[in-house]
Amino acid sequence: MDAHFYTIAVFTAKEGRLSDLKRILEALALETSKEPGALEYFFVHDQNHDTNTIVSYEKWINAEEERKHWKTPHLVHAIKQLEDILDGAPVIHKGSKII
Repeated sequence: MDAHFYTIAVFTAKEGRLSDLKRILEALALETSKEPGALEYFFVHDQNHDTNTIVSYEKWINAEEERKHWKTPHLVHAIKQLEDILDGAPVIHKGSKII
């Protein structure tokens, strides 16, 4: 059984703000990849459906490590920066692998 914890988040930038979104997420990924509980943490630009959308893929050692991530200074800072850039709240999916 896979005890890892997974998170997928969908971020949609306001029109004309995609480069700002990429810049913030790039800095976030750099810092998050240094966290001991982060096994994978990367972003994909959705070029097929909505060019203003970026999707995060995260794999954590366990749910506790993912919860710790929410309290890190780099994530708190990124969330504050994203307030004016995002077109609505991110859609976040969290869970364990079932198949």
